[in-house]
Amino acid sequence: IVNAQSIELARPQTLEFMILHRFGSMKNGFYDLFGMDEAVIRFDLKYGLSDRLSLGFGRSSLNKTYDLFTKIKVLKQTNGSNSFPMSVVLFSKIEIETITKKMEMSDRFTYALQALVARKINQSFSLQVMPTLIHRNLVETFDESNDLFSCGIGGRLKITRRTSLNFDTFLPIGKRQESFKQSWGIGVDIDTGGHVFQLMLTNAQGSFESQYIENAYGGLEDLNLFLGFNITRAFSL
Repeated sequence: IVNAQSIELARPQTLEFMILHRFGSMKNGFYDLFGMDEAVIRFDLKYGLSDRLSLGFGRSSLNKTYDLFTKIKVLKQTNGSNSFPMSVVLFSKIEIETITKKMEMSDRFTYALQALVARKINQSFSLQVMPTLIHRNLVETFDESNDLFSCGIGGRLKITRRTSLNFDTFLPIGKRQESFKQSWGIGVDIDTGGHVFQLMLTNAQGSFESQYIENAYGGLEDLNLFLGFNITRAFSL
């Protein structure tokens, strides 16, 4: 959607390669060209095993994080005599931080589990709800919980056949540190035919779950926000 996962899977026997690019903070203005002198990048590669199952692998320059993930389509929205009002996809991920050299292997792991529940309201508007659990094997203080619950909300409004406006945000459920900031993102999708190009503005620089859900730190004050883009290319095998 913007930062969040959608219910869409890679098509069967199709390899999707995605580049997720986030610039630095815009707060310094023209000094670093609104953050363009700094950036983090993530590569995302996923393969559709069937119309209901896809597997993927990613790597982000932020914290030198690797991840493995899967999507399983449980239910699909349909019309007609056997209609069903929504689509449901289960998303799971393992993240492995490698930037810290001296760390126990088990402490490097973070897990994410989501239920993606979406409904196409009409030809122009779709809405998605994302109950989420993130489990961190390692936390910084005894006051922090290893298990963090939240609920995401996202949507898409089609403007033309090839362009749309998107948004998503995650609402924390339970206690967080005082420095916690609710993540959000707004963006536009452009389908060029061969690629899907996404432009966005968000308050989270990381483009993987534990970062954009639980570690957003930007805000409207002083333009401490992040410009970014995603490019997706599909290859039929």
